[in-house]
Amino acid sequence: MPVYQYIAFNRKGKKVKGIITADGPVSARMRLSQESIYPLELKELSRVEKSKRRSWGISIFQRIDPQEITTALRQLSTLVSSGLPLIDCLNGLIEQIENQRLKTIFTQIREKVVEGNSLSQAISYHPHIFGEIYVNMIRAGENSGALDIILERLADFSERRMKLKRRIESSLAYPLFLIFISTVIVIFLMSFVMPKVISIFEGMKLALPLSTRILIFFTHFMRSYWPLVILGIILAISIPYIYIRTEKGRVLWDTLRLRIPLLGKLHQKASIARFTRTLSLLLQSGIPLVDALEISRHSAGNRIIERGIEEVIRQVGEGKDLATPLKNTGRFPPVVIQLIRAGEQSGELEKMLSKAADLYEDEVDTTVQYLTRVLEPGVILFMGVVVGFIVMAILLPIFDISGGIK
Repeated sequence: MPVYQYIAFNRKGKKVKGIITADGPVSARMRLSQESIYPLELKELSRVEKSKRRSWGISIFQRIDPQEITTALRQLSTLVSSGLPLIDCLNGLIEQIENQRLKTIFTQIREKVVEGNSLSQAISYHPHIFGEIYVNMIRAGENSGALDIILERLADFSERRMKLKRRIESSLAYPLFLIFISTVIVIFLMSFVMPKVISIFEGMKLALPLSTRILIFFTHFMRSYWPLVILGIILAISIPYIYIRTEKGRVLWDTLRLRIPLLGKLHQKASIARFTRTLSLLLQSGIPLVDALEISRHSAGNRIIERGIEEVIRQVGEGKDLATPLKNTGRFPPVVIQLIRAGEQSGELEKMLSKAADLYEDEVDTTVQYLTRVLEPGVILFMGVVVGFIVMAILLPIFDISGGIK
């Protein structure tokens, strides 16, 4: 159902803004007039967003911050726990949301609920925002009568994942900044300093050192073939990117990611942390183990691990325990297997999975900090060598000239 944005006068003559869903503009005006709201301007929201995207050429208006989704879930949980009807809870939530696109989505969800759908059915119409885990957990909360608790758990789950992602991003920000600044310095030296110095050396007909000849060759090459260099860089990035988006390419890329020294272990730990955290949350919500495994399988973020979990799902469905098939995949460390086996024996599987997730989230954080400490001096040392090579390639001929004058 279309969503319309309106500017109108209310019964007190005050100008108001808002959004409303209706079958068409005539229906929207009629609904507004029934509420004593008299529209001055009425636009379909999807067309407004399209015009914004055309004017800027990018989709920044389509972006929804995960933090806003987490906040919305937490607010909805609070409203539901107060005992208000779900429609009133959604109305209260919509009034508090500032992001226009998120407000539109929750307005459409409210209309689906008004039509007689459950909340889980309503959010399933927006898979790009609310994935399978949200739909299944909310359905479990509706069936158990604990929707407010489930929404709170979903908000905590989203917040944990977001914090882990931001810790990794913040740890890598400084090394990436160093690489960027160092690259700019080298480009500046090669573009503006070296051409002037090279013209001096070429005019003197000197026997130049090897380092200087290498630098002159590289500078001439960059000046003469820079379009090809740029094209080569673009192709070197775009071709692997396009290939990775295919199923074969994704499998190959995920295999390589698990085998890269240091980074492979980090990726594996992050995948295990996501999988165990998601599985724990689904089991706490009362979802059967086989269904929970099927949903949480996609959270691993690696095709190789996901294929191993597919076999685990088959064996668990046949009546086997969870720990043994996971061990047979060869992708889960012994400590995770031991925690899961202990959880199965004690009847507290979801708690043991949560402990495994806590353990590996901490290990991911520690590993990222270690790599950052190693990467920072490594980048500085490498760029120091590059800049030092350029400086020595310039100075050595100058020293030779000075010696010849003496």
